Amino acid sequence: MKISVIVGTRNRAHVIRECLDSITAAFAKAAPLDGEIIVVDNGSTDGTLDLIRNWVAACPFSARWLSESRPGLSAARNYAMRVAQGDLLVFTDDDCRLNEDYIKDLLRHDAADTEPVLRGGRVELGDPTDLTLSIKTSPDLTRWHRRMRSARYENLAASIVGCNLALRREVAERIGPFDERIGPGRSIPAAEDTDWVWRAYLADITIEYVPDMVIYHHHGRKRQAEGDKLFANYMIGNGALYAKYLFKDFDFCRKFFRDIQISIQQLLSGRKNYYIIGTYGFYLHVGLAYNVLGMLKFVLVITGQRLKRAIPGYSLRPFHGHKLNPEQPQ
Repeated sequence: MKISVIVGTRNRAHVIRECLDSITAAFAKAAPLDGEIIVVDNGSTDGTLDLIRNWVAACPFSARWLSESRPGLSAARNYAMRVAQGDLLVFTDDDCRLNEDYIKDLLRHDAADTEPVLRGGRVELGDPTDLTLSIKTSPDLTRWHRRMRSARYENLAASIVGCNLALRREVAERIGPFDERIGPGRSIPAAEDTDWVWRAYLADITIEYVPDMVIYHHHGRKRQAEGDKLFANYMIGNGALYAKYLFKDFDFCRKFFRDIQISIQQLLSGRKNYYIIGTYGFYLHVGLAYNVLGMLKFVLVITGQRLKRAIPGYSLRPFHGHKLNPEQPQ
């Protein structure tokens, strides 16, 4: 089996090398291995692309760099999926580092699968002084599936973290590409990974979290203001998905209405609806306000798309802007 590890990046020259080195270390630990590393630069201006080129040239494993000029992590990942040759696809972020046993653990889980699975693993803080955001540290293996009505009873949006995703190519083809209207680099700055997980759920694909596939996230946010900005992005992204799925599958939106109920009850009772997650805290009603903003943003994006389609001669030109590593055939 061939494995493709995909990393999208933009202006991360200060961290991308450590990420890529951790992938090669995980490949070496799992050798012999038929693997490739695909790095997609998404319009960097800080020297990231030059660093990637030099790193790829010296990599002991099969590696290539791509350039995607259309903004957004979703566009970068979609381009990489079209180019990737692997039967097993892995997605991580440029500020993450794989545990050296990551690939070995992934292969062991994949070999035991008897049904299509979208799998995610544990995400630990790379720096313990960072805010406890963008991580998932549960020690328990957990599965979600539509036949179990998982989304009715659990917050499926929190099941998998997007910097630690793995699945077979045929599973990705069933889900379809990432929604390029959503995610980092777009006006709706998050939740492209949540959208992908939800679409897998709707396609009757098992969602699985395993605690032994470990990635260390060096997100670098230490101040409350930095956490507030990231939290706002997450809540805006979730709000966009509430708008997207409200009339398609109400189960996804149950958490939004539960949060409204809880917030009203707490405000009326005079209780402080403040929640602490590790070293970061937020007000529930503030999160709901950002959810509503995300809904409005998504409606505006949809409206803009429909207006553009109404213009004679308009074309989406889905492959416009792609540049492939000149050492690789188009």
